[in-house]
Amino acid sequence: MNKKVVLISSVLLTFGVIISSIVIITKNNTNNEIINNKKEIVNNSFLTLMLEQEDGTYLESTSNTWPGEGYIFNKELSACQNGGELDYDSEENKVILYNNKSDGCYIYFDIYTKPIINSINLVETTNNSITINISTTTGTNPITNYYYIINNNTPVSTTSNSYIFSGLDSGTTYNIEVYVIDSLGYESNRATLSVETSNPPTTLAEACSDGENLASCITGFYNQSGTYITNIYYHNSSLANGAGDNSYRYAGASDDVNNYICFGSTASTCPSDNLYRIIGVFGDQVKLIMADYPTTSQTGTGGAYSTTYTNSEENTTYYKGSQNLSSVGTYYWNPSGTNTWSESNLNTTNLNTTFLNTFSSTYRNKIADATWYVNGYSSSAGTPAEFQDAESTGTYVTAKIGLMYVSDYGFAASPSYWTASISLYDSAIFSNWMYMGLQEWTISRISNTTYTAYFVYYIGRVGRTTVNIYSYPVRPVFYLTSNVAYTGGIGTESDPIRVN
Repeated sequence: MNKKVVLISSVLLTFGVIISSIVIITKNNTNNEIINNKKEIVNNSFLTLMLEQEDGTYLESTSNTWPGEGYIFNKELSACQNGGELDYDSEENKVILYNNKSDGCYIYFDIYTKPIINSINLVETTNNSITINISTTTGTNPITNYYYIINNNTPVSTTSNSYIFSGLDSGTTYNIEVYVIDSLGYESNRATLSVETSNPPTTLAEACSDGENLASCITGFYNQSGTYITNIYYHNSSLANGAGDNSYRYAGASDDVNNYICFGSTASTCPSDNLYRIIGVFGDQVKLIMADYPTTSQTGTGGAYSTTYTNSEENTTYYKGSQNLSSVGTYYWNPSGTNTWSESNLNTTNLNTTFLNTFSSTYRNKIADATWYVNGYSSSAGTPAEFQDAESTGTYVTAKIGLMYVSDYGFAASPSYWTASISLYDSAIFSNWMYMGLQEWTISRISNTTYTAYFVYYIGRVGRTTVNIYSYPVRPVFYLTSNVAYTGGIGTESDPIRVN
């Protein structure tokens, strides 16, 4: 500040007052007393209070209190005639004299407007975060730092007027305090706000809105609620023994996993032929598998068809579905005897012609053209992650309909099984929602042969066999296009997810 004129009215100064050590001058009474560090009252009639005027000049004040809001202490001009040093404690509203004697002191205060916090505005509350911004009025100098405090913790300093408190507990009340500091270090008023975080959604219907992108809806449900509610696992590089492909996959016991979805029908009660389950979200696409085995009316009796499951005399003891197994067909992986999926009429005829054409054109257009890597681990002794690595490169086929990978089946089990060999998955049948109790094909082949592929054994393990000697049922798998939207449902069998 450019201060060029000092106007001092006549005052009577009392000289020769000796003050020991530091004197704290508290101008708060009509006697105008000085109180030193020993709490002794000392005559301080030698003080002259000078206040800045609007035109920049200073005039003596007759006030018996130090000025409060609207003024700041001017350390540069304030001085005593015998060289005493003056300072000001703004929090305690005290002037401090550092000297052992003084015979007259002039104490200057400048007009100054500090920044003001007008309000704290709540932007968003989730189950684990609170987002706020603050409205301020700038004072004499610009605001340089914003300080955010939650539950009396250490202030966090930023240069932004908005802040997100993250990593919070759900359903908990938090006390927030904010203040700002200007370029000269002067602090604003402090504003407070109490906010309660929300409880996490427990169903997809609570997390998603009608018309919301289905893939975003599912990943958002996970991000709000976590695996302990959703049974969804995010397979990033930090997930122990996971796929490492940044997919979101459902895992756990069938009754704990609410991933049913109705596709191909708008009936109020979803027909069993239209009931699917969500394997997970891969990129921006949702991957489905048929909840039960299709009948021959859906996959046909041509192509790679062999016989019905009943006639195949395979074990039905552990079957979990509700289909009449005399209407469920069994198929060779490739009747020609090679494990080249592109040449298999199970692929070309039964899945990508007969089955695909059971959908109306509206629903066929919601099924994405996908890249199916038809590779596999060299033996059934691999873990789900080892199969995932082998199944993500190599020979591929582009088609709408495929089958589950061995890794899909492996990662559908609870995470405690992900370190086990797929060939030892018998004990996982009660912790794997994808297990249905019949022997069925996967799309994965044996990488070091030309005639074998993997199948799920009826007791839960994964085995390998020749592609044209044994025939098994299949459950079609496909990806939805990225524009499919959620319209309702919580994901249970009785109230499956519905899409546009």
